[in-house]
Amino acid sequence: MTSIYETEKMRVEIGEDYVKKQFKSFPGSKKRFKCEKEALSRLAGVEGFPQLISANSSIVVMSRLNGDNQKKLSDSALRDLRLLVEKMLESGVARHSLPERDLLIDNDTVSMVDFERVTLRHFRWSPSWLIAKKVTRFNLLRFISNHNILLLSDKETKELKRFTDLRAKLQKLKKIRSIRNLWRPKHQLKPGYTKKFKR
Repeated sequence: MTSIYETEKMRVEIGEDYVKKQFKSFPGSKKRFKCEKEALSRLAGVEGFPQLISANSSIVVMSRLNGDNQKKLSDSALRDLRLLVEKMLESGVARHSLPERDLLIDNDTVSMVDFERVTLRHFRWSPSWLIAKKVTRFNLLRFISNHNILLLSDKETKELKRFTDLRAKLQKLKKIRSIRNLWRPKHQLKPGYTKKFKR
């Protein structure tokens, strides 16, 4: 039986053993398509990730993975997630976030889906890649702490706190900057600043 999930940006067809994702014409859709396609190409043969079947200019077809979303992960599943994230990073793929909806659990075995918002490694020592790796590991530690903080070592707990404090400061700066832009006279805005938000 085939089921279809559709939004203004995406059409997803889920078959018995495949998933077909169509990226609709929308700002940023080409970049998301390329990220998904390239990420799956790099993860070819790696267990726990969808395997790329085919791709064209806007459609990616991949294997369907077993499992369901779960609000609470067991300690065994969390340990499996650690290994999965390391395999992903070794393949040159770093995620910007790690939401529960992108994790499928099957008998404590974890699989991961959705790679349209990722950073891909081009050079091992690239600053953008090193930052993306840290962001991925921060999201992993935060995810584990939300389920069972006892699984984190003392070093990881301190690292998580350091990342959390830094993230809070960056968000505060971002909020201040947004408020300043709201109060700035329109003629002082950079050329094209408002245009890029128009459809």
